[in-house]
Order: sequence, then C-alpha cells, then structure tokens
Amino acid sequence: MLQIFRVAGIPVRVDASWLLVFALISWSLASGYFPHVLPQLTPGAAWLHAVTAACLLFASVFLHELSHALVARRQGVRVSGIRLHVFGGVSELEAEPPTPRAEFLIAVVGPLTSFALAAFCYGLGRAGGAVLWLTALTGYLTAVNLIVGLFNLVPGFPLDGGRLLRAMLWWGSGRLGWATHWASRVGSLFAFMLVALGAVRAVAGELVGGLWFILIGLFLHRGAHASASMVHMHDRLAPLRVADVMRYRPSANGDGVAAAPAPAGSDDVVSPESSAWLAFLKTARSRGGRVAVVDHGRLVGVVSHRDLEHAASVEQLRAGAGRRAA
Repeated sequence: MLQIFRVAGIPVRVDASWLLVFALISWSLASGYFPHVLPQLTPGAAWLHAVTAACLLFASVFLHELSHALVARRQGVRVSGIRLHVFGGVSELEAEPPTPRAEFLIAVVGPLTSFALAAFCYGLGRAGGAVLWLTALTGYLTAVNLIVGLFNLVPGFPLDGGRLLRAMLWWGSGRLGWATHWASRVGSLFAFMLVALGAVRAVAGELVGGLWFILIGLFLHRGAHASASMVHMHDRLAPLRVADVMRYRPSANGDGVAAAPAPAGSDDVVSPESSAWLAFLKTARSRGGRVAVVDHGRLVGVVSHRDLEHAASVEQLRAGAGRRAA
C-alpha cells in the first residue's frame, strides 16, 4: 500500500488493486464511451479524455471518503487514513461512533457529497453545452456520482445505507452490538442478491458485467462479516491497555532501551497506556504484524496482532463464563 499525500493530517493511501481498476476504467472509456459520444476523436485524444475522466472519478471517490473522515473527526472519532482500492475507497476509523447520531451524520455525508458532485457536474455540463468534450466528460461524471450515491444508500452494512440502518437500530434498541449484527445480516443478504444477479447476467452472455457483480457481492459479504467481527473485537479489547497484553523487553537495568523518536500517532508505535484496540488497528496495518511499545522515549516492549487476538479470545471466554455464572 502506497501513501500518496495527506489532507488535513489524514494520510491517503492506494492499494495496488487501484492501479488495475484505474487501467480497466481508462481502457473502457477510451474504447467505448468516448468514441461513441465523440466519434470525431482520434485514438490518442480518446485515451486522453479517458484517463482524465478516470482521474476525476477517483477524485470524486476520494471526496466522498474525505467527507466521511472530516465529519468523523468532528464527532470525536479518530481517522487513521483514507484507502483507495479496487472497489472504491474506505475511511479507516479507529473507533466506533460514540452515539447513533454521530453514526448517522458520518454515514449520510458520503452519499450527500456524491449527489452534490453529480449536481455540480450536471450544472457545469449545461453551462458549457456548446463544448462537446466538456458535455461528454461532465455527463459521465454526473452519472457515476449519482450511481455511487444511490448504491451507497442501499441498507446493507458496511455500505453507508447499512450504517444509516445501524444508526436507527442502535437508536431504537440502545445496543450497538445488536444493531451491528442485524445491519450486517442485511448487508450479507444484499451481497448474495448481487452474486445471484451477476450469475444470471453471466449465463445470459454478459460475462464481464456478471463477473463484476459477483466480485462486488463477495466483497460486500466479506466486508459485512469483517465489520461485525471488528465490533466484537473492539468490545473485547477497548477495556484493555497495551500494558496488559505486551511482551516486555527490559534491558539489564530494567529501564528499557532507548528508542528512536517517533511522531505522535505513528503507525508503528504505541504507549503502554494506549488502548489495546488502538494497538490492534496499528498491528493490522503494520507490515510485520507488530508494533513497538515506547514509554517516554524508551522501548519497553512489543505487541503483535497475534497477542491481541489471543487477549480478545481470553476476554470472550471470561465474558462467557461470567454470563453462565450469572
């Protein structure tokens, strides 16, 4: 994963898969859409228009995710980054929203941003109607932003619509875990519907389109399952400190060893008093699956993803034993 820039202190990263879908979208536009709507274009000009449109498409996806990230920070939720990948993008939040209202605001702003971008592109196209290439470009961007906004409103977790559904279920029940469970079930149902639709399209002869629907459905099902699991992991690890989980590496005098200074919020450093949940998120992003534990500039230990998963399992067993004893 490559970090390309920061916005308001939020790192923006791209997966290698993003390059693949960028190339596919550019090829599709250069060979299909632009030659169809602007038949006078040369092949080179069609590719130039296509690459420009693909860049603006991902700029739109980025703005959609940035709106989530900025509202999340206003609601007191830390954001570790924005990641662009083969199916779009995701804002990586370090905690669950504190209230159903916060969840609602963080979720709804993404589709609203996409609709605002669609309206802007539509207006720009109308204003420059005599410029054919501008009309073609803004027409494409209007359509895709509208589709992105509508698709994200589908009430299937982890889509924005699924998060809106979770916010309403949470508000009505007062139980985040229960709301997440049912929003994830709806998300999985929608994912299976996409897979079935993709299979039908593939059998009918639309092989590429059908396979794409199947891949999106499988991605959403995996996301729904993973999101529900992350909520359970958060519930188990949030009460623990890193000091409860870390493996110590004291020096001979017991004071630890000097560590290279790291900026606050560094992705490969936590303190002993940090939440074990924060360490879990950082080890998940770490290449080696572990992070250093530094206290006042001295290395005092290390914590790994495996350590944290084990601690979460122990907490689950304790919680189960407590329920049986009650």
